[in-house]
Amino acid sequence: MQITSGGVSQIDEVRSGGSYLSQNDLRVHFGLGATEKVERLEIRWPSGVSETLQNVAADRFYTIKEGSGITQNGPVPTAKQK
Repeated sequence: MQITSGGVSQIDEVRSGGSYLSQNDLRVHFGLGATEKVERLEIRWPSGVSETLQNVAADRFYTIKEGSGITQNGPVPTAKQK
């Protein structure tokens, strides 16, 4: 997954598995600082398909499904919301 936000590009990938009896977090997290949106988000799915989303708001959790785009989103919990 690659994002462009505030003139900066960042790349990360989902890493499944870990070690014996463990699992990595399947969420991908990007630090945007004070930037309020991701201008471009490109996902390269394991199937080889690429999907691009534009103008995605910051400080949200998104569920993205291959071929369907964003299927769910919600606020990032803060200490006050717990």
